[in-house]
Amino acid sequence: MIRSGIKIHDKFSVVIDVTYDKLFNRKKSKYTTITYLFLSDSLNINKETYPETKFYNDVRLFVKYDIPNYSLDDINKGDHSLLKNLVENTENFILNTNKKNRSLYTDQVKMFAATFSGILRKENEKFCRSRNPKIPQIHEFLTKIASVLRDFRILVEKIKKTSLERKDKRVLMYADEHISNVVEFQMMELYNYLKRKHTDQKELDQVVKLINQEQKYKKQKAYSSLKDKNVNPDELLYRRNQLKKFIEDVFYLNRDVRVDGAIVQQTLLALAAGLAMVFSTGIAFYYQQVYGNFTIPFFIALVVSYMLKDRIKWLMGLLLVSKSNSFYYDYKIRINNSLNKKIGVMKENFVFVPIKKLGKKIKAHRLKDRIIETEEHYLHEKTIQYKKKIVIYPKRFSNDLPDKNILGLTDITRFNFHRFIQYMDDPKKDYILIKKGEIYNKVANKIYHINLIQKYYTEEGIQFIRYRIIINRNGIKRIEKVPLDKL
Repeated sequence: MIRSGIKIHDKFSVVIDVTYDKLFNRKKSKYTTITYLFLSDSLNINKETYPETKFYNDVRLFVKYDIPNYSLDDINKGDHSLLKNLVENTENFILNTNKKNRSLYTDQVKMFAATFSGILRKENEKFCRSRNPKIPQIHEFLTKIASVLRDFRILVEKIKKTSLERKDKRVLMYADEHISNVVEFQMMELYNYLKRKHTDQKELDQVVKLINQEQKYKKQKAYSSLKDKNVNPDELLYRRNQLKKFIEDVFYLNRDVRVDGAIVQQTLLALAAGLAMVFSTGIAFYYQQVYGNFTIPFFIALVVSYMLKDRIKWLMGLLLVSKSNSFYYDYKIRINNSLNKKIGVMKENFVFVPIKKLGKKIKAHRLKDRIIETEEHYLHEKTIQYKKKIVIYPKRFSNDLPDKNILGLTDITRFNFHRFIQYMDDPKKDYILIKKGEIYNKVANKIYHINLIQKYYTEEGIQFIRYRIIINRNGIKRIEKVPLDKL
């Protein structure tokens, strides 16, 4: 099963998250994802101006465990809650500080903080996307947050009084500071949302109370805070980003990137060199027999044969490698867990494809919802095809982590479109509007559309998703999801 989503990362980048759920009844789970980018000719993006090296410079890949779908109640309620697991691992570590227990303790602390922060963001986003705030649900939300913080900080105080090494105590302190930062930020987001909805001041005060409690707690624990006049805002933001990376890296997997088929390519190049050597040596032997040694004709034939040898070597190598490339991807990525054990393999390939060579369904989905109804060859577009093949070994999943509820991998792809803007027109264009006999000068955004279609091959069938990225010279304006017909 596949779940995917897209969002704007910054002015010129989008991030696509694709989650591959593992299948327990198979030794391997295989998925193929093909991303098509349809680009206007006016952007001057083609295989001459935008080779493979530039594309891979503009694409970043991350692979992480998919965080289980926990709720706030799963954090500190019940016999198998995350907090209870954390307390048990921490107590085991206090009793026996061996390497294995230290690893379990560190991972469990990071997992708790990352999971709680993720749930907090998701729950808060649900409130902020709703049209009408449901006050009772918000009250319940705030109560649960306060409960988790209270229970977690009992453990924080307990750890501070132990004889553990300072570096081990710091892990929990960093998690505590990160959680406090996330709570503070999310509550500010919630406050702004409720204020826009003209919520009663009494309800707003409940959110403000939690924010103030966190700020006082930060001051008490000497954590960095915006309220501290001596704190540089730039340094504070940098510290918060470093804390976030430190906490969330528990879910990210290591990647070993190599050129796919490199051994075969080198073998073919060696074969081409051998064939060229056979030719030049054969010519040398022949003219040696005809003209003998140390003669001018033999010397000329020897020089010419070596000249031809170099050309034959280059042409044969180019031919053999180009033929072999159709059987290989550009890069092969080994996915390793924190114990350096392979849990999967990913391969990626980039190529420009003429629209006439695209599949019927891809063309039909691209031609849907056009501004101007024309035939496909009138679109004047270049099409980038970015293909990824993923093989997952389910039985090796999360062996390095204490949480056995992890169900899949999330493949995160970040596309940067900054190179695409260099041939765009000015972001603002003037136009004239005549209304009731009066002439008005107006300004509109000059925008471009980058159409993105994704095709997923899974063990359950083929899925298609299409997005329209609206961009101009100043950056990405918005992303629209285009509904597709069943074909």
